[in-house]
Amino acid sequence: MSEQDQHELNQFEALIQGLLDQKYAYINDFLPAEIIQGLVDNLSNLCTSDAMKWAGIGNKMVLKYDKLVRNDRVHWIEDDTTDPFEKVYMEKINRFIQYLNTTCYTSIKTYESHYANYEVGSFYKKHIDQFKTEKGRKFSIILYLNQDWKEEDGGRIGLYPKGADPVYVLPTAGRIVFFRSDELEHEVFPSHTRERNSIAGWMKN
Repeated sequence: MSEQDQHELNQFEALIQGLLDQKYAYINDFLPAEIIQGLVDNLSNLCTSDAMKWAGIGNKMVLKYDKLVRNDRVHWIEDDTTDPFEKVYMEKINRFIQYLNTTCYTSIKTYESHYANYEVGSFYKKHIDQFKTEKGRKFSIILYLNQDWKEEDGGRIGLYPKGADPVYVLPTAGRIVFFRSDELEHEVFPSHTRERNSIAGWMKN
């Protein structure tokens, strides 16, 4: 096994072990800096070209818009994307899914993801990711795209595992957060000084 493959395996194991131990996990440097930069540039171009759309609440069958609950903008990533940076991201996520299915028998079949842009002051109130009318989402995974993010910038994600103290994580570029879609309540706090960007995704069975 190459050093790169071993590093990736260690990342996958850290995410799985964190989920088992504390109902969530996060690690840094999930992707190389040049891939993060490419994804940052992609999102910036989507914002300037007005391709980002206001996010709703619920699935496509029961979709509504409530800016008192969430007020971010999103752009979905196609499964068959030809963008070189999105392809690297999707390929690594798919390797993680394969590893989960092989080692943990999770039966993940599909993955969906979108860019998310939160303007200064934007937020997403406490929620879980699995829909009441559709139970397919099994695991949530969030990749952050905010370079040189500081504590005073705000924009933390709050994680609320049952029976344990809440945890607040800064959305630093390259950091990835992993948790069960049907269990973990979480929320996005407003950023104070800058826009807050990420790719949010869901593994589905």
